[in-house]
Amino acid sequence: MVNKILVPVDGSDHAEKAIEFAANMARQNDAAIHLLHIIKVSSIPEGIEEFIRSESIKDSPVSVYFRTIGNGIISAAEDKARKAGIKNFVSSVLEGDPAETIIDYARENEFDIIVIGSRGMGSVKGLLLGSVSSKVCHASDRTCVTVK
Repeated sequence: MVNKILVPVDGSDHAEKAIEFAANMARQNDAAIHLLHIIKVSSIPEGIEEFIRSESIKDSPVSVYFRTIGNGIISAAEDKARKAGIKNFVSSVLEGDPAETIIDYARENEFDIIVIGSRGMGSVKGLLLGSVSSKVCHASDRTCVTVK
């Protein structure tokens, strides 16, 4: 039986489809959904750092990114979950390597299943080096569903 579903989100179309898929599964199993966005610190665009400095913002670029971009992605995912009829969900924004953080988080919080979009917002380089979803599905000890 599926009681806890982890859905990593990055704002991509495939992540949105993963939310829909997880919502259907959650309704069928009366399960809870946890939406998770991972911020890879090295991926903060240079332009954002320049903007933060030029505006004399005291917070670190990571902190600003957490509040703006990361929380925006989570907020959109929450809206999608609500529209799909899900009321029992939690959301988090964490920092780290996306694949490793998802795998560790799923294990530490004893999720039954990970539902993840097959392609996220990553670059073409991800096609050559392996996507986050591929890494998660191969390295996790949890059941994984990849949604296209």
